[in-house]
Amino acid sequence: MSEKKANFIKFISFVGGFLGAAICVCLGLKTMETDMVISVLLFLLAAVFLIMIYPLFQIGKLGNELNEQSKKIRVLAKKQSKQKKNDNSVNKYSPLNKHPEKKAEHKPTTTEPAPAEPEKTVLFPAVSDQVEKTENSEKNDAAQTVADLTREFSMTKQLNTHTGELITVSGTATTDSLEIYRPFRSASYIVPKMVTLAAGGLHTVAIRYDGSVVATGHTQYGQCDVYDWHDIVSICAGGHHTVGLKANGTAVATGYNGYGQCDVYDWSNICAISAGTCHTVGLLENGSCIAKGDNTYGQCDVYDWTDIVAISANANYTVGLRSDGSILAVGANTKGDWSNLWGGITSIAAGGYHTVGLRSDGTVAALGNNTNKQCEVSRWTRITSVAAGNFHTVGLRDDGTVVAAGHNSYGQCSVETWKDVIAIAAGRHHTVGLTKNGNILSTGDNTYGQCTVADMSDIKTIGI
Repeated sequence: MSEKKANFIKFISFVGGFLGAAICVCLGLKTMETDMVISVLLFLLAAVFLIMIYPLFQIGKLGNELNEQSKKIRVLAKKQSKQKKNDNSVNKYSPLNKHPEKKAEHKPTTTEPAPAEPEKTVLFPAVSDQVEKTENSEKNDAAQTVADLTREFSMTKQLNTHTGELITVSGTATTDSLEIYRPFRSASYIVPKMVTLAAGGLHTVAIRYDGSVVATGHTQYGQCDVYDWHDIVSICAGGHHTVGLKANGTAVATGYNGYGQCDVYDWSNICAISAGTCHTVGLLENGSCIAKGDNTYGQCDVYDWTDIVAISANANYTVGLRSDGSILAVGANTKGDWSNLWGGITSIAAGGYHTVGLRSDGTVAALGNNTNKQCEVSRWTRITSVAAGNFHTVGLRDDGTVVAAGHNSYGQCSVETWKDVIAIAAGRHHTVGLTKNGNILSTGDNTYGQCTVADMSDIKTIGI
C-alpha cells in the first residue's frame, strides 16, 4: 500500500464516517414523526458509520507504518551495499582480511580451488555434515574441529579460515558442509555459534539430538514450556523467557511477554539469537540484526548494525561483534566508542553489568562492574569459550576444564573439578556445562531447580 493510499484511507475514515453519520441522523430526525421504522434504521446506519471510523483509520495507520519500515529497510540496504563497496580495510586479526599480502602469508590448506571472486559475506545458514581436512606440515599439531549444524541448503561450501574465503562447490548435496581450522576450537568468528545449552535468569534449557528441547527451573511465566518444540538448532534464555532458533531460520519463544520479547514468530533468515532480561535479539544471515522487547535503554536499537557475526544480550543492553573484530553496543551504560575496544575479538559474552571478550589467541578481556572481581580474567589462557552471569564470568579451556571468577555466594564459580566440558553457560547465579558424552554439569543457586539437570539426557554435543 502506497503512502498516498494510506493517507487517503485515513482521510476517508474521518470525513466519510462523520459526514455519513450526520446525514443519517438528520434524515432520521425528519422521518421520526412519519415513519418510526425508517428513522430507527437511519440511526443504526449512523452508528455503523461511526463504528467504521476506527478500523479504517487503523488500516491507514498500518499502511503508513509499513511504508516507514520499508524506507528503513531500503536505507539499511543502501548503507550495507555502500559499506561492502568501500570497506577496503579489515582488522589484522580478522580472517576476512583480503589484502594480497595476507593471502600470500596464509595460503589455503584446503585442496579445493579458490573461486575467482570469493564472497565477502561469511554469514550463512547452519550446516550439518562433517568434512575431514589435511593440515600442512607446519600445522600437524594444531587442533581441528568440524562444525556440524543442521540448516538445510542446496550447495556444498568449504571455508578457509586463513583467507576467510567461502568456497562454493557445485553438487547435489542437500546440506551445507564446512571444515574449519582453528587453534582454539570454540573461538569462532566465522560461523554463528549454535548454542545447545543455555542458562536464563532462573532456568536452564538444552537441545536434544532430535531437535527437541528440555528445560528445568522457574516456570511461573511458562519459560520452561518447550516440550512441543522441534527442529531447534540453537537456544537462548532471558530473564523469564526462552527463545529457540529452528532449522529453517525462523524463531519460537515462550515465557514472560510483557514487553513483546516473545513476539518473534514473524522472524525469518535468522542464524543466531540472544536474550536479555526482557528483550530478544536476532542475527540475520546478511549480517544485520533485529530485536523485540523492552527498549527503555535503547537495547533494541540494532537495526542500523551491519557486518555482524555474533551477538550477545543480557540485562538491559546488547553487544554485537563485527567481522573485523570490533564491537558495537547499545543499551544501559554503553555510551562511548566501542568500535576500537580490545581488538582481535572472536567471541563475546554480555553479563549482568559487565562484558567479556575472547581474543583469537585464547586470552580474555573484560570491562564493566568489577565489584565481585568478575572482570579479573586477564591471566586466563587457552580459553575457547566464555560465558557471563550477573556477577560472575566463566571460561572453557581447550583441555575441557573450566575456570571462573566473580561472585560465588551460591557456588556458581565452583567449577574447578569439571572436566571433558565442551560448552558452558551462565545464568543469574548458576553455571552449567555440557560434557563430551552429553551429560550436563551444574553448580550455583538451585532455588527453583535450575541446577536439577541430572535427568537431562541425549543432549546434542556436535556442531557447537
